[in-house]
Amino acid sequence: MRRAETGKGKEENMRELPTGRLNKRVKSVWRLSGVIKTVVWGALCFGAALGAAAVFRDELNGADGAFLSGGAQVLLTIAGVVTALIFIISVIITPVIRYARWRYAVLEDEIDIYRGIIVRKRIIVPLIRVQYTDTTQGPLLRAFGLASVKVYTAAGAQDIEGLAVDDAEQLRDKVAVLAKQVQEDV
Repeated sequence: MRRAETGKGKEENMRELPTGRLNKRVKSVWRLSGVIKTVVWGALCFGAALGAAAVFRDELNGADGAFLSGGAQVLLTIAGVVTALIFIISVIITPVIRYARWRYAVLEDEIDIYRGIIVRKRIIVPLIRVQYTDTTQGPLLRAFGLASVKVYTAAGAQDIEGLAVDDAEQLRDKVAVLAKQVQEDV
């Protein structure tokens, strides 16, 4: 029967979300990454504001030539507000929502990944398509004792980031073993 005939809603026909969660320390990694992003964007905003104020000093500030009066203060205030918004979004809000939405599961014949803040993605990777797996650690993940598992297929790679190092190694090995079993069964 079609959904319209049964009266079932869209939610009843969908699979359950995966239950695997990332390590909670990944929020700290994302926050620190957000701080770095804020510093870079803040420097760009303030640099652009000061550059515009210097170029248009006479038009913005009047004939007296005082650098930080009038228009320059407006530009710097706008740069400060933009930097504060970037900080609030990338350091306070985004890591919490991102962590709450990130889920994964390694099943008998597939890897199920669910993630996204605004655009939510559900990625199903058939284990028969897995070519190889590896674990990676960038400087931030390493500082927090975390790692990422990367699963490669001919179509590209999928990351499961922010797992404890031992969990990442176990997951990598589990995916490799299951992928080999599925490929031998074919």
